[in-house]
Amino acid sequence: MDIQLNSILLFFLAILPIITIFVGIVFLKQSGTLMAITGWILTMLVAVMFFNTSPEIALYASASGILASFGISLMVLFTILQVTMMDLTGAILSISEYIKSIAAERYEQIMILNVGFGSFLVSIGATPVTMLPPIMVALGFSPVASVALPCLGYDPLTSFSLLAVPITLPAAVFGFNAVIMGSNVALYLPVISTGLSIGMLWVADGMAGVRKGFVPAVLAGLSLGIFAIVFVNILPASAIGLVGVFAGLVTIAVLFLLRAIRVRKAPVGKKTAGTVTVVRDPTLMPLWKAVLPWSLLVVLVVFISIPQIQAGLYNILGNAQKITVVANKAVDLKLMNQAYFWVVVSTLIAAPFLIRSRAEGITITKLWVKRAWSPTLAAAVFFAIAYVMDWSGQTVINNTLTFISGSYDLNMNAVIGLTLAMAFGIAFPVISPLLGLFGSFVSGSETSSNVMFYGILQKATQVLNLDFTKVYAAHMVAGGIASIEGAVIRKSAVVVILLALLTSTLLILFLLL
Repeated sequence: MDIQLNSILLFFLAILPIITIFVGIVFLKQSGTLMAITGWILTMLVAVMFFNTSPEIALYASASGILASFGISLMVLFTILQVTMMDLTGAILSISEYIKSIAAERYEQIMILNVGFGSFLVSIGATPVTMLPPIMVALGFSPVASVALPCLGYDPLTSFSLLAVPITLPAAVFGFNAVIMGSNVALYLPVISTGLSIGMLWVADGMAGVRKGFVPAVLAGLSLGIFAIVFVNILPASAIGLVGVFAGLVTIAVLFLLRAIRVRKAPVGKKTAGTVTVVRDPTLMPLWKAVLPWSLLVVLVVFISIPQIQAGLYNILGNAQKITVVANKAVDLKLMNQAYFWVVVSTLIAAPFLIRSRAEGITITKLWVKRAWSPTLAAAVFFAIAYVMDWSGQTVINNTLTFISGSYDLNMNAVIGLTLAMAFGIAFPVISPLLGLFGSFVSGSETSSNVMFYGILQKATQVLNLDFTKVYAAHMVAGGIASIEGAVIRKSAVVVILLALLTSTLLILFLLL
């Protein structure tokens, strides 16, 4: 009985930091950054006081986590710079006005803008939730729907967002094959993206909207999901970051093709019914200039995906970018091989074409710092939390960070994973995707959730003899579904929860097969 009580106590201590962050964000209405820092301090205290971790190891783990987070934290930092530049110079306005000028049915607009274009934007590192709501309002959608629809629209490809960082960064940290994991993630997408597309119609106009827009929704969802599967399997491993970019563009093309077919077949006099046509303002920035930062980024990412180019770029800095944190634990930054580096390059090349004055450049810089510091810091701190949990219970022996005899039982991830496995047993595949939903909601990032829950899922699947790759892929997919804003949680929560349960159902099916 004492052993059982001790195990339960250790479990609640291990999850205490995560629960604290959740309570702070949801019930106390505190910022994610403040709660991340609070959670990190609490994780450090719990690891040192109850999980046989020295203060030095906890600090080393935090430092290693922050360095490992560069793939997401610096990506967030520099993509906000790029989008801020495009916003203040009028590039975003030019792109938005071009999109608004497209004549389409209301339900086709939902799919084209939020599923196709939204998936492209999030894959390239832009923020659909910031860019698309003004366009949706201009097209006649309610304010709540104008925020909820972009939130839901890009969710299927969140795992391939930021040039696939939510997959490639955990792969680099934990040493698994990113392409194999990406292929497993993509298997869920035809069903999940179709479900999200139909759910968006329900959010916008209820069941009447579902009936009217069912065909475009199914076509958009299937196109996005199927072409994600296609591209993750045909592109070279080094170009996995382009899966979402290309899948989003193909989905847009398919929807335009459907639109063209419908207009051609429509009776004379009905070809323009239900459309919104906006005349483009000739004083706006030319479209080619407006999209230049993104065009350059896609070209550069394709260029650096060539293995020979990757090797040459890495050799420029070589071992100078490999930082030893403690003992055998080192972080290889691979600076010039990272997507965030090329976001900076594409931004700097495009800047002279977009920025019109020194004063405008200063304004962009100030607003960038104001917008970027908080999400960048939060992303880094959540990685620090994940690493402290992963390194807890370990010590340095013969210049190697490892577990001594019996200390693995005092690893926070192992305790949580074992307890969940014992509590849910064969039902664990039902709740494991919900952990992804919870993790992304708490941390604000699927990438952070993927890193935080890796060790937990690894232990649970080991105990239950389940296929870890399939379980972890479902965790990623459900984590992507969690990308909802606080203002529209009530509006979209039903869709999100149902799709997370659908992910659980698909996981059980894949495990059985």
